[in-house]
Amino acid sequence: MKKLLQYPVTVLFFLFLFGFSLTNFLTPSKAFSELENKYLAQRPAFSWKALLDSSDKGFAQKFEKYVNEQFPLRDGWISLKSRAESALGKIENNGIVYGRDGYLFDKYRGYDAGRLEKNLGLLERFAEKTPGLDRTLMVIPASYNLLTDKLPEGLGNIDQIREIEAVYERAQQSGYRTVDAAAALMAHVQEEIYYRTDHHWTTDGAWYGYEAFAAAAGRQAIRPDSALRRTSEGFWGTYFSKAKKYNAAPDTLVWYDLPVDSVTIDGSEADGMYDLSQLEKRDRYAMFLHANNGVTVLQNNGAPEGSILVIKDSYANCFVPFLTQSYSKVVVVDLRSMPKGLAELIHSERIEEILVLYSFENLASDSNFPRLLY
Repeated sequence: MKKLLQYPVTVLFFLFLFGFSLTNFLTPSKAFSELENKYLAQRPAFSWKALLDSSDKGFAQKFEKYVNEQFPLRDGWISLKSRAESALGKIENNGIVYGRDGYLFDKYRGYDAGRLEKNLGLLERFAEKTPGLDRTLMVIPASYNLLTDKLPEGLGNIDQIREIEAVYERAQQSGYRTVDAAAALMAHVQEEIYYRTDHHWTTDGAWYGYEAFAAAAGRQAIRPDSALRRTSEGFWGTYFSKAKKYNAAPDTLVWYDLPVDSVTIDGSEADGMYDLSQLEKRDRYAMFLHANNGVTVLQNNGAPEGSILVIKDSYANCFVPFLTQSYSKVVVVDLRSMPKGLAELIHSERIEEILVLYSFENLASDSNFPRLLY
């Protein structure tokens, strides 16, 4: 004991480690982190086979992830780290860059060219399988491509607008109509067309995209009455969940209480286009269309006749409500959770037009495009 007391710092260090290990063991695991907006790793089941497995599925790797994500007082340490890095002048964290006026941006230096090539090829084959239908491709660039006055110097991200132009040239050869969403958004770049703390465009940004699509499709863009506009303050998006910037300012979520006759999600009736219960949770953007479901059918008998199938990522979730005012039937498909064949759906719902709406980043990374051919 006397010898140990000669090294007080070492003793305190080991007591600190032991105390945290014991606390970590005794503290119940959290299933979900509100601060990070993600599900957390749970304690893995032990087996000798898993212990000897050196892959990412092995016990050691899973246990390391579990300890990291269930670390005692994790949220407090994350906030402290953010404050310390800001004090040191650091302008990014966890792949998110701090811009001007409270805007956060993704670092996007490249993409999987092979995956994009496969997805474009699948879109071409999908066009061959849907002769006689009007097909439109609409690709949305990330916020950093348009909000250039908010960017820090030397970000070095790829030019998504140029990449989208190349995608459009190829898609047009397969009979797709294309919509220049970037130009439509650029005309309103001084407005809040993207969230500060999230990767999506805002509802106002989506309106300008809808207006451009309607013009290209020969439909009238119905501007909603301002009396139908609803807001929810204190929205923290995906960029904030990654960066945890301690002094970030929250966004305002906007939607319109537009009329529809029925909403069916994966065969079950839903109460309207919006899941308002999500406003009590961290992921408020999931309120739009009740998040990303397999097949959503929206009927509005008061809208002009017509049926359209929207094949989409989450950018379309705040866009589709506007679409219900221009088509009597809007069928929305998320390939990530589509429960049945697309050809069968097109036939059974008597689809007349198709809109493929994706962000560029998801178009270049989504591995579910083979489902276009099911």
